[in-house]
Amino acid sequence: MWLTLYRSLARHRLYAILNIGGLALGIAVFLVLFLFVRFETSYDRVLPGWERVWTVERTVQFPGNPELPIPSSPTLAAQLANAFPNLVAARMTPYDTATVLTGNTSITRKLALVDPAYFQIFPFPVVEGDVATTIARPDGLIVSHRVAESYFGKTSPLGRTLTVAIDGKPKVYRVGAVIADLPKNQTYTSDMFAAIPDQPADDTLSASYGVTTFLMVPDAATVDRVGSFMRRHPDPQFNAEARRFLKEGLKPLSSLHLADKGVSTVVAVLGTVGIVALLLATVNYINLATARAGLRAREIAIRKVVGATRRTLVGQLLGEALIAVTLAALIGLALAEIALPFVNTIGGTDLSIAYWGTRSILPLLLVMIAMVALLAGFYPAFVISRFQPAGVLAAARTPGGDRSGARLRKALVVLQFGIAVALMIGTAVLYAQTRHVRQADIGFGRDGLIMMTGYGDRALDTEQRARLRDSIRRVPGVAGITTSGAVPGGGTFAIAKMKRAGATGEPPMIVQSTVGDRFFAIYRARLLAGRVFDPARFALDVDRERSGATDHKATLNTTNIILNRTAVQRLGFDHAADAIDQVVSLDDGMVRIVGVIADMRFGTPRQPVEAFAYRYQPGGGNRSILVVRTSEDTRPVLARLEAMWHRVAPAVPPVATTVDQTLYESYYRQDVQRSRLFTAGAVLAALIGCIGLYGLAAFDTTRRVKEIGIRKVLGASTADVMRLLLGQFLRPVLLANMIAWPIAWVAMTDWLNGFDDRIVLSPLYFVAASVLALIIATGTVAGHAWRVARAEPARALRQF
Repeated sequence: MWLTLYRSLARHRLYAILNIGGLALGIAVFLVLFLFVRFETSYDRVLPGWERVWTVERTVQFPGNPELPIPSSPTLAAQLANAFPNLVAARMTPYDTATVLTGNTSITRKLALVDPAYFQIFPFPVVEGDVATTIARPDGLIVSHRVAESYFGKTSPLGRTLTVAIDGKPKVYRVGAVIADLPKNQTYTSDMFAAIPDQPADDTLSASYGVTTFLMVPDAATVDRVGSFMRRHPDPQFNAEARRFLKEGLKPLSSLHLADKGVSTVVAVLGTVGIVALLLATVNYINLATARAGLRAREIAIRKVVGATRRTLVGQLLGEALIAVTLAALIGLALAEIALPFVNTIGGTDLSIAYWGTRSILPLLLVMIAMVALLAGFYPAFVISRFQPAGVLAAARTPGGDRSGARLRKALVVLQFGIAVALMIGTAVLYAQTRHVRQADIGFGRDGLIMMTGYGDRALDTEQRARLRDSIRRVPGVAGITTSGAVPGGGTFAIAKMKRAGATGEPPMIVQSTVGDRFFAIYRARLLAGRVFDPARFALDVDRERSGATDHKATLNTTNIILNRTAVQRLGFDHAADAIDQVVSLDDGMVRIVGVIADMRFGTPRQPVEAFAYRYQPGGGNRSILVVRTSEDTRPVLARLEAMWHRVAPAVPPVATTVDQTLYESYYRQDVQRSRLFTAGAVLAALIGCIGLYGLAAFDTTRRVKEIGIRKVLGASTADVMRLLLGQFLRPVLLANMIAWPIAWVAMTDWLNGFDDRIVLSPLYFVAASVLALIIATGTVAGHAWRVARAEPARALRQF
């Protein structure tokens, strides 16, 4: 068997390269994308007991607004633990910008305040120390292995101290335990853990903000009872009116990651691409094996004459397929290992191949080899083993060009290129949409903007903020500064009902944000009607409720606000100008609309722009963020700003970044990285299809040398022969579009529907993909067709 296979491959090297090489490439693509899908679907399934962990999910959705997640009640965990003794409940409050102070320097780290029971629910591997004892102390600190090494090197950190500032309040913690670095596929991660205080400080904004409640339940019945308990005991912080918009329930922790439709769609699509690549490679094997079946016809006939049975021949041919597939799998595994660093770079992943243990790739590889060998080898074995010895040995030419085999090969070519065209369309749409959301007009000039989130740190007092503002203005390259609560990517804001006089129906919920001096000028917002805030009209424009004004005469005046276009439409005004100088109710008070601006998209392109009302505060309001407009390239200005900041406020990290980078990290990065993976997979899948078409072209044109010679003797020109050969190969490619277009239309329409800001699914993407497929197919077969068409008829006829 080995010798026979070796002779066959050595005699037909091109066939060997195309067959085994194409199959190896398909297996490599499948393995890489399988690793990606396994990584994404294994989120929160790494630690023991993950299947019994649930989270309390609470959302609020006001009319006309998207559904927003909100924290769970800080008292809920204790209530559930008291009501259900067999249940473990714990809270977590994350601080992504906790400040670790070391001498005159500071750095931002992720810190989570948790209950002692948290580590029963999440039993992270402990490197050294005692987690339970540490988290029971008010000054105990648990750090990851990476953090421990960054501050204490190779020496033991136990008993050492770190000063950590939360909301501007420094506290000395003592390291009592070191845990292993948290796995990448964990939804809730942190660098450090400390205990939630029993009595939160009155001045701590986040005492009830950002709380996530985790439950470890013994069985499904307990989940139902907990849900009933929560419905019977609603959060008293919400009145009956607010509860109409509140949703609260339990959700398995393992389902959180894929609950995002964008993530689940990408995982499903990339998994499909991997399967498709393997399918195309298998189809290539079948196509080439059946096409070349006739070359082994006399060998099989002689074997039958000397006594070989059909079962023996099928077994031999399947064995040869198994050996070929095994060889291709080993090459594919090597290609996957080589490709993983590149894939991790372009896709932002952390994939690796494990050969031993619970996550070993070997069982999958063995199953895949068996299935592909059976699928790829069965039909060729069936075709070759059915040849009749007498007919083969008596025939002047070998069989293998039968119509049924030709029809099968054409059908498989249609399938291959149908998939390839669909992937090309998907790649074009993915690229266009990703490019669109990064370059689309989002209502403000994002180029040249730098956000300094550290400005809102509570460790800064009023005097330091004033010094920072003055210093920032003098930094070379700074064109202007402003402050605000809401910024691209997040910020602080409120939401309340706004009602227009005489309006009927449910009043719309409007997001409120305070803004500082020159906010609209720095952001380059487009004014549609009215005016922007003017410091010269401070008495009317300033938000007196938030500034603390108590002058009775001043409060008789109505506070001015500026709305965005969406808010004006929600209030029922036909045109922006119609809203100017209108007085509406907001928060049971009255406000006057003095300006309307175009929508500024501070959030994700997947959600509609929210209705915004802007109030004026000279300092930007509570926890405001400072934004800098630069007059030159942002990178050197950013470096100067950070250097200046460390001189003025060394105890507080500046946490400075460009608005472009913030938007990319918050909303675009995942789509960009996943589109790169999809593009790479689609290109390789199309390449596999071309390999198969090239092999078929090489085989078919070789078989038709005599036919072409006769046609040329009878007067056919080289151009006529080229048209004949190319037409026969391109017809299945054209037919493939009838399969590809509907599939691509449905898939891409569904994906684009996940975006509020989206491109139009133009027919040009479909036409361009089909033209590209025809060009690729023509280039693939043109060489063989040209060589046969140019051959001298006499030489071609002498070969037979």
